[in-house]
Amino acid sequence: YLILLLKKDIKQQTIYEKALTAVVLAKHGEAARAAEYVKSLKEYTVYTEEMGRYYDSPRAGYSWYDYKIPTEVAAIEAIRTVTPADQQTVDEMRRWLLQEKRTQAWDTPINSVNAIWAFLSGNCQVLNAGNNQPAVLAVDGSPLDLPTATASLGYVKTAQSYNGEKTFTAEKTSEGTSWGAVYAQFLQQASEIAASQSGITVKREVLTAQGPLNATLSEREQLTANSLAVGDRIKIRITIETTRDLDFVQVVDRRAACMEPVRQLSGYQNGAYVSPKDHATHYYYGGLAKGKHVIETEYYIDREGRYESGICTVGSAYAPEFRATAPSMTFNIK
Repeated sequence: YLILLLKKDIKQQTIYEKALTAVVLAKHGEAARAAEYVKSLKEYTVYTEEMGRYYDSPRAGYSWYDYKIPTEVAAIEAIRTVTPADQQTVDEMRRWLLQEKRTQAWDTPINSVNAIWAFLSGNCQVLNAGNNQPAVLAVDGSPLDLPTATASLGYVKTAQSYNGEKTFTAEKTSEGTSWGAVYAQFLQQASEIAASQSGITVKREVLTAQGPLNATLSEREQLTANSLAVGDRIKIRITIETTRDLDFVQVVDRRAACMEPVRQLSGYQNGAYVSPKDHATHYYYGGLAKGKHVIETEYYIDREGRYESGICTVGSAYAPEFRATAPSMTFNIK
């Protein structure tokens, strides 16, 4: 009776429900129908070389406590159960799980248990010691002397004299999927910092009663010519675009000394905890879903002169390699 009900409820099923249905049908003598379900599961997937194979559809549910992990794991189980020879699709879906873990905390133990099962079911050889060899890191061809504690995992800091250009290389000696990031720290004038992006982008605009001011670094002179006056009320619009779901996102919007926030109290606004400080407004998101997000904050212009705003940065505190910078802006206040 229940099997008959499953066959009727097709159009309303989510990807997760469709994957569970395929497993149930396969274990109750409905191999042909289960194969149809698995074929549909594969047709809903998208694939990129970096992210692997995953579901970018409203039918693949997302929530703050389980993300899309149950959907991906259920699909892996259905594909392995019905089409065990299709190892390539399973490996591509495992790659997506790994990539998601780069930027997400997975707050519930169930997510971690499900993901571990998806990785290790029929794939326990990845635990072999031979797969955990450290990468060889070098600067200008000279290997870095890694401490024992960070030989296979961790953070390595090195100071190098800089006189033009450095070449960093990382030679991977183990099997499977690996990733890393390189951070360079240096001093630079705020007005000289160019826009940058790594897995996430940010754009900052100044909106006035007459319309938007052009705040791009390449057209700084045009912005400087469009002067503001004491008493003006302006709006700063920050547009963030991310290609994946990120946890613990921090946005720091530095502002000119002539700008005073209209709303000066800290608190939650539109999904972010907003904290205005003396020289910047901070925004904090526990989680930021893939796509475009817009922040708008109003300020008063309270003094005359020429001012530099400083940069606007957005980045994940959980995965700091995902970071973007919007350039500084110049204001002439009458």
